[in-house]
Amino acid sequence: MTSGASEPRGLRKYLAHKANAMRAAVKAKSDPSQWRETVSATCVADDATGVRKLRMRDWQIIGDSGRDFGGWGLGPNSPELFCGVISTCLTHTYLIAAATLEIPLDRVEVTVSSSNNDAHFLGLISHDPSVPFDIEARISLEAAEASTEEITKLHTYAAENCPLSRLVREPNVVTLITD
Repeated sequence: MTSGASEPRGLRKYLAHKANAMRAAVKAKSDPSQWRETVSATCVADDATGVRKLRMRDWQIIGDSGRDFGGWGLGPNSPELFCGVISTCLTHTYLIAAATLEIPLDRVEVTVSSSNNDAHFLGLISHDPSVPFDIEARISLEAAEASTEEITKLHTYAAENCPLSRLVREPNVVTLITD
């Protein structure tokens, strides 16, 4: 990415790039099953790369999308861990919404957690579901120049369109908590 000294950098510049890349890739395939795994994670997107910085316990992974979505290939795709995947997918959905709806967005932070019981993998019988459950996503946005209506549009878009939270909503409940 080339930048002149006076050229602004930041998430908004990335969102313009993302909108262009998405228009060019309208027919790109997406497979929601690629995004399915599990853990608690916090994901933040807040700079000119648009990468989703995913933090889990003592580890940090940079999640990035391919060029069709304006990514730079700076890190692995989202499916490594389930909560990380939902976190990056929700974060990405907010970025898509902001790029598509041209809403000025400066920062997105999504923290996802769930309960999980892997006893069935060990041949043990448990009354807990054999999939992650009680999934919760906490959303924090910084968008100083966006109206309350625009922020509501972002939350609605994400709740209705995030492929992975939609995937798990049928067998699980995903609660979006906005700050």
